[in-house]
Amino acid sequence: MAQELLLDKLEEAATKTRLLEREKAAAVARIQTLEREVGELKDLISLAESKADEMLEGGSASDASRDPEPPASKVSAKLPPLPESEQEELKRRFPHAFKQNLF
Repeated sequence: MAQELLLDKLEEAATKTRLLEREKAAAVARIQTLEREVGELKDLISLAESKADEMLEGGSASDASRDPEPPASKVSAKLPPLPESEQEELKRRFPHAFKQNLF
């Protein structure tokens, strides 16, 4: 009787150990996936930074004289006007963005 009880306990412990080993393997696989994704994100950020640097360096004084209109005004010129209620909501939520003398 005592041996059967000990064998049952041993079997439970072995089952629990196998379960924990499977969970550990799944966690390690997830960590490896996340580490790979972090590496990909770092590469993507580096690429974005280099492209941004290229764009900033590419905007010389001669380019500015050819196109005096800033890009932001080009974008806003293409957008339809917001309804008055949405404009008021934006002004309420972001009052600093609507100040005339920001600089």
